[in-house]
Amino acid sequence: MTTGDLLHEVLRGVLLIVGDYRGSHAELAGYVDRKTGQAIQYVRATHLLECACRGPIDRVVITQMMPDHILIPEEAVFTFIRGRKYVFFLTSLRWERGQVSARMIDREPEEVEEDAPGAPQGAPGAP
Repeated sequence: MTTGDLLHEVLRGVLLIVGDYRGSHAELAGYVDRKTGQAIQYVRATHLLECACRGPIDRVVITQMMPDHILIPEEAVFTFIRGRKYVFFLTSLRWERGQVSARMIDREPEEVEEDAPGAPQGAPGAP
């Protein structure tokens, strides 16, 4: 995703966060459906990012409900590269006890393409 594409998403009002990817893991999670009383289990992914939300670098914990075909945490595969910038598209963002946490929509995160050093803002990157 280029900076122009990123700006377009922001101007459309899409809730997103950009940060340096630090890692992910999957775990089995669940809840009890209040209407039926049935226990529901699913695989949840947790992604860790670093970004400058308030000035200094903060960590952001993003949770994602994995697709239904992933039945156990070991089936979840993350192809992100540590240290690169990614944009995560969110449904909610919360600041609680000094910790920033968020939930993802079904859209996959995208790597942010950096502009070439010294290039004017909005100019295409180096070939």
